[in-house]
Amino acid sequence: MYIFRFNLKRISVWILILCQLFLIIIYLYSQLKPNSKTPENGVRFLKSEEDLGDTQMTYHVLKSNIILKTVNTRQSYIDFNSSLCFKNGTDLESMKISQGVNWKCTCLPGWHGNDCGIPEVMWRAVIASKKPYKIKGPRTFERRLIYLFKVNKFSEYLADMRINDLGTVVDLFILYEDEDSNFLQNKLDSNFCKEYQNKILYIQDDGENLWKKVKNYLKNIRNDDIILSSDINELPNKDALVFLKFHDHWPQPIKFRYRWSVFGFFWKHPGKTITGGGASTVSFLKESFNNKVKLLIDNKTLSSPAYKGLTLGDLNHFGGWYCEYCNDPAKIVEFLATKPKNVINWDKIDHQKVDNSYIEDLIENGVYIDGKTELTRAHKYQDNYFAPKFVLEHDWKYDFLLINFYSKADYYDI
Repeated sequence: MYIFRFNLKRISVWILILCQLFLIIIYLYSQLKPNSKTPENGVRFLKSEEDLGDTQMTYHVLKSNIILKTVNTRQSYIDFNSSLCFKNGTDLESMKISQGVNWKCTCLPGWHGNDCGIPEVMWRAVIASKKPYKIKGPRTFERRLIYLFKVNKFSEYLADMRINDLGTVVDLFILYEDEDSNFLQNKLDSNFCKEYQNKILYIQDDGENLWKKVKNYLKNIRNDDIILSSDINELPNKDALVFLKFHDHWPQPIKFRYRWSVFGFFWKHPGKTITGGGASTVSFLKESFNNKVKLLIDNKTLSSPAYKGLTLGDLNHFGGWYCEYCNDPAKIVEFLATKPKNVINWDKIDHQKVDNSYIEDLIENGVYIDGKTELTRAHKYQDNYFAPKFVLEHDWKYDFLLINFYSKADYYDI
């Protein structure tokens, strides 16, 4: 009896081993079998991005059919008793604590209005205008925001900052470069701003009639959607753009008064601010500027009383950032070499040769590109508008624009 049981156990073990081997052989055969087809209704195992490589284009080109999303504004607000409060501008923690007795929205510093949905820069602009604007909101659905700007090898860092800082607010970035350049295309193919490439439309164009070419490919564009454009050095205020998307009846066109930074956010130009950029609705751009975006950002055009609009920003609260010569010294030297003599008067620059050492010396000592104008030092922890929020949160990526590595004194301010 004992021998029989022992043999039965051995037979059972061998049967299990053979079954396992049989299953392994079947699996290997199914994986290695050439030209095998997956059943139409079967389970399909998709290859990972690593297997596919970087050959798939994830950004749009001119002939793409682009559908802009329709988003309800309700998701950006929260109900407290009978109050509808804008989440980003409301002190949610204090509201939760006093929910039983507080019937009004409690605004965070820098936010205003009954729903805490008006950012400081917009609040001050409306007050300074001294006009009875009847701005209403929030809308039921957000306006879609389309942002057009040029990118070249000298504005790579600023383009990266803009896209990442505004990626959750902008619905479509229209990025263009000169027709004889493929710098931007190569960057996009190398996963430049990959997280937001599904929102990027790439075009080679001189920008003269860019919007006229593009608008027909946007299948569901609305007249009240927003067109925004700015120079390669400009980073508009994110909170202000959100307000424009959520509200109606704001004056047009919108202009931006930027904080004027030089070489990085650690130096400010003595002029303090510079006005640039422009935003309007699709219908305003068509009716007032014949769809020519360049007129939307032309300060000469916008100086006309007919296009008074509203300027966002003052000497202490800015509509964004203008970051001039925000690059490494070698790129700055290369950029200056491309500028005609009438743009920069080299005869007045007291230096025999503009090279890396010259630029590094300017950055260290806080002197403008002319070698004479003294810049004002900015302090990261004292200036509420030192740099865009995304840049500050990713200081490891943009450290050379946040810290003056050429000045020992700047290390004590870190």
